[in-house]
This record gives sequence, structure tokens and C-alpha cells, in this order.
Amino acid sequence: MSPPCQPYTRVGLQQGSEDARAKSFLHLLKVLTEMKNKPKYILLENVKGFEESDSHDLLLETLNQCGYDYQEFLLTPLQLGIPNSRMRYYLLAKLKPLQFAHPVTKDIINYIPLSENLSKEFVDSRNLNDEEKLACKAASSIDPLSKFLEHEIHFEKYLVPDKVLLKNSHVFDIVKPDGYRSCCFTKGYYHYAQGTGSILQMNMDVNTEETFSRANEYKGIDDEKQLRLLRGLKLRYFSPREVANLMGFPEKFEFPASSSIKQRYRTLGNSINVKVVSELMRYLVKENHSSM
Repeated sequence: MSPPCQPYTRVGLQQGSEDARAKSFLHLLKVLTEMKNKPKYILLENVKGFEESDSHDLLLETLNQCGYDYQEFLLTPLQLGIPNSRMRYYLLAKLKPLQFAHPVTKDIINYIPLSENLSKEFVDSRNLNDEEKLACKAASSIDPLSKFLEHEIHFEKYLVPDKVLLKNSHVFDIVKPDGYRSCCFTKGYYHYAQGTGSILQMNMDVNTEETFSRANEYKGIDDEKQLRLLRGLKLRYFSPREVANLMGFPEKFEFPASSSIKQRYRTLGNSINVKVVSELMRYLVKENHSSM
């Protein structure tokens, strides 16, 4: 299950179950209590913040009422070496007498027990000193963005338009191909400028901060000179295929030819990280041999 995230996201009103968009999820919980043949396994995904909502409390209450064991997680693709910040809340549940392969805890954990790839606890290095960051990097290697980029396509159609450069470039999260991070891509990417995903700087020979400082001198005075400087950065959107790569979709994954670029970005923004969820599914179906 992946309930609508708007009632719980940090940029929304955080109305939880009072939000009309939560009604479908609340209905599913009601249906679960009425089912004679309940599902043996449940996997739920939502934004970080769901775990602090009243909908979350109702979910746990329903699972307990229906006879499920469950484990909660907060996980990010960074733990798999993918340079994309997409922290998400996950819940796995098993209908008793089925048991998890590892004892469950009432705490929300940020690793997957017994996983070959996600068994280490995630440490957010953004507030650590240099020495601690080095230790984290040694423990969990993250691939550069260049590994996830398309290298044989024409990027002109993904260049940020002049109008957007002039109006919104100051709020961009700008990354380079040799970087090791990118922001979470949302359904508003390619449409809204702030908080929807990172922008890629193709010209790596130009200093970003210096260019913006110089361009700002012409703001409101000479748009053409300002644009000339900003164009030199060659800022572009990540292509839908590149976003899909960062979200773990396999190479054979394709969009319908009839879908527009905007539709593709919206679909990806509402999607999941395939590799993180596959790790969770493996753990969900893993048996507890000690109880057999």
C-alpha cells in the first residue's frame, strides 16, 4: 500500500486523517478488519512524517486488532550507494502465526535485518564533522551521479528555459555529474522550481557560486547579461530515464511512447525506489527457521 502522501508531507498542511485525501487509506483499514481471508503479508510506504500522524496510529491499532506482527522502517536509497535522498517510511506486516526472520522491535529502525545490502544503520552525515563524514563514506560507498546519467542523448530539450533561469535559478538545488547526491524528485519536477528535485550543471569548468554572484549584479538591470552568465552553466533537468535510474528502475523499463515528459515526471515523483522496496520484500517473505 502507498496512501496519498499529501496529508503527511512536511511541505503540506499535515492534516493527517482530517485531509480528504486520506479517506481511501482509512477505507482500506476498515475493509481489512472486515475481511475473512486477510492477506498474509502487507507492505506500506509513505513519506517521512507519516509516522507522526494520527493515520499511523490508526494503522498500528488496526494491525494489532487483526492479528499482525509488524516492523517499521525509515530508509533511504543512499544506503544502497544511490546518490539520491529519498527518505521514506515503510511498514512490513505478517499475519500471525507467521513470524519475521528477526525479532521485531517497537522502534522504527533504519536498516533491514539480515539484508546483504541494507543491514547497516543509516547515519545522516550532514551534521557531522569531517572526520565522522570520512568514516561514514568508508562504511557506505555512494556512486557518482555520472553512473546514472544518459550519455548519448541530446540534452537541449532538458535545458532550463531562459524565463525560469531569470525568475527561479536562485532556488535551484544544483548538482554536477561528479557529485554524490541529488534531492528527492517529486511529481512537480520540471514544472515547479523549488523543492521538487535537483538541477544538473553540465559545464563543470565553471564555478557555480561565482557565476551566480556575477549574474546577480545584473539582476533587474540587464537581463541579457544576466542570462549570458547563467546559460554558461548549462543547467538542465535530469531526464525521465535518469530519474528512473536513480529510483532503481531496470534498464528494460520504458514509458509508453504516447506519454508526455510532464506525465513521466509526475509518474516517477509518485513512485517508489524499486531497489529499496525489493530489499524489503525479500525480508518480508524470509521465513523464521528457528521457530520451525
